[in-house]
Amino acid sequence: MHKPYRVMVAGAALENFFSASDEEKNERALPRFRRLLAEWEELGAHVVASMCDDVFQVGPTEPPRWAWYLLFDVDDLDVAAAMIQATREEVDGVRADQYFRFELRIGRPFYAREE
Repeated sequence: MHKPYRVMVAGAALENFFSASDEEKNERALPRFRRLLAEWEELGAHVVASMCDDVFQVGPTEPPRWAWYLLFDVDDLDVAAAMIQATREEVDGVRADQYFRFELRIGRPFYAREE
């Protein structure tokens, strides 16, 4: 493998998110989520693509399914570790993992398409 590393973050809303009031979603959960995405970019994650898998599903997903997928390139695996750690960090009294679940996977661009 060579740099940059391709990182896929799969995620979904937790029951805490779905059961939250609109006010809580709009004032706590979603601002923390948007800030988290900015933090990942500040750490050095470069956005490649995204996909939301909600065309044929509604409501909470059950493992192993996910609701959305974000692809990034990172130059250092420490950035990937810091991305997941950031989901656990409390900012303005809110942790992203309180409302969303995340899984980060490391790979490389698909050789038959990009390399």
